[in-house]
Amino acid sequence: MSASPMDLDVDLGPMPKEGEHFLQQGLRGLLQSQELCDVALVSSGGAAFPAHRAVLAASSPQLRARVAMLDYKIQVDGLPALQLDVQHSEAVKALIDCVYGTGENCDGCYNPSSEEANRDVLALARNFELSALEDRASRWLARNLTTANLLDRVSTCERFGLNDVKDKILEQLTANTDVLYELVSDPSVRSVPGVLQDLLLRVLQLLGCGPPVSSAATKDQPIQADA
Repeated sequence: MSASPMDLDVDLGPMPKEGEHFLQQGLRGLLQSQELCDVALVSSGGAAFPAHRAVLAASSPQLRARVAMLDYKIQVDGLPALQLDVQHSEAVKALIDCVYGTGENCDGCYNPSSEEANRDVLALARNFELSALEDRASRWLARNLTTANLLDRVSTCERFGLNDVKDKILEQLTANTDVLYELVSDPSVRSVPGVLQDLLLRVLQLLGCGPPVSSAATKDQPIQADA
């Protein structure tokens, strides 16, 4: 044996990321069993969802500010109420799912019941700067597109400044002349003059006129627009 100790390195690989998984799993368990809940998220329709102030506050500075300003005199089901200015209760549920990591983050998993419900989700995502929630709601706008819902979807993009999604939808629309003709023949398109202007500019660009366009069929003919 040498008089001096010698170093011996043993590589056991990276540390497993189980701590984060167990923490998130534990928080979901507390939510599902409604243990230790100390706040209720309430839609304008009156639906209430118990939650934990610490979890909400850790999710975004805006939620932390709202939690800090709670009026404990206003309670629902024995919990201080955090009133949210959205009508659809599923939008509040979508926010909670996002914050607690209970919503599946895959295409097709997020599926609101209506355009209005999705707009409520986008409103909450914007108000509280929850980018993951906004991404889910934005991607849904580009799924299952038809000439029946296209104007509504594009109007939503304009309302929330979702220019990338809007551009991709209009790009696919101008590439499908049958669907484009069906859409511009619909009298309701006159209610969204901005869309008409964008379409005209895109058609002119396809004809080789003007610079590239950028935004800073049958009634239910499908339109593909990958977000």
